Amino acid sequence: MYRGNINKVVIINFCQRFHLYVHALALLLLARGLTLVQISLIESIMIFTIFVMEVPTGLLADRVGRKWSIFASTLLLASAEFIFIFARTFEWYVVIALLTGTGFAFASGAVEALVYDSLPPENREEAMKRAMGRVNSWGQIAFVIAPIIGGLIIGDAAVENFIPAIALTVSALLLGAIVCLALREPALDTSESRAGSMTLLREGAQLLRHHRRLRRLTLLVVFTTPITASLVTTLGPPYLIESGAAPFLTAVVLSFGSLLAAFTQRYAYKLEEWLGQARAIALLILLPGAMYWLLAAAAGPAATALIMILLLGVTDMKAPLFSAYQNALIESKNRATVLSLINMFLSLFIALAAPLFAAIAETSITGAFLAIGLMIVAAGLLLRAHRLPRTAAA
Repeated sequence: MYRGNINKVVIINFCQRFHLYVHALALLLLARGLTLVQISLIESIMIFTIFVMEVPTGLLADRVGRKWSIFASTLLLASAEFIFIFARTFEWYVVIALLTGTGFAFASGAVEALVYDSLPPENREEAMKRAMGRVNSWGQIAFVIAPIIGGLIIGDAAVENFIPAIALTVSALLLGAIVCLALREPALDTSESRAGSMTLLREGAQLLRHHRRLRRLTLLVVFTTPITASLVTTLGPPYLIESGAAPFLTAVVLSFGSLLAAFTQRYAYKLEEWLGQARAIALLILLPGAMYWLLAAAAGPAATALIMILLLGVTDMKAPLFSAYQNALIESKNRATVLSLINMFLSLFIALAAPLFAAIAETSITGAFLAIGLMIVAAGLLLRAHRLPRTAAA
């Protein structure tokens, strides 16, 4: 059908994740006078923006086209990074958060919808696991390469050293925007494409409310989220510095963690084949919580770095599988809308939870890691992850 789209989405996702200073973002903002709570507040504003914009951007993706939604996403992210070069006040960081959140919202449902609709109808769920595993793994490879290059540019994390790293990040995003223009929009049934926006939204909400399997998946996605962004940008780098690590080690940790994540996400479906769906999903949900507890118990830079690498490697391993399960239960006509509704609930939860964990971290980052681990494990057990019903059946 549109297999070339998968290769282009891989490149676009790579460019969007080729972020040369994310491993040291907290160090930059701390050097510019912000506190951990303020940094987390900026992150929450970004995530709350995703929450607000998820449904409007999902509707636009279903009505106007997934290609143009992904293009808008990439341009907005590039604009936010460009402003970061000149931003010096908390208010400007809020503007950046608003642009970034809107950019992520434009891509969240559109990317999965475009990938799924670009696959052949035969055995599409299994193909989706492999396709999203590939897309996500190459995104992780970007995180492998970018932090090392960025770490060499940033050096001792002096504020002025961040400017060229930010400029190169903008260039990568602009390259991704160019590739967006080469995407082909998968053709939908004519009657489906004429559905109005409110119809798409109403049908999407009804599907989430009445479809038991999809509702179970959504609850698991939301309440077992490993808060990866906070680990990478807000809590992880200061924790490494507290353990005695040099600033460059934060780049190495993100790089090796992303390399491991590229492998685990690429072959997550193999684990499912080996253990079976129920056992694999239970393991992939609960493992990040246990790893957060190990991270809280780590002592010294070497142990802290090793455990953080392992945590980054497994934290989002379930994503390709859940993506396939969800898409198999959603009709093409409002796929982006429903995925955006799911991501909206996830964004709201993270926007509320992340500042709470950051407030705990102001007193003890170790305590914050213990709390995140408790949230993941408790939610996974309460939602009976080991009884997750098979989603391939109607």
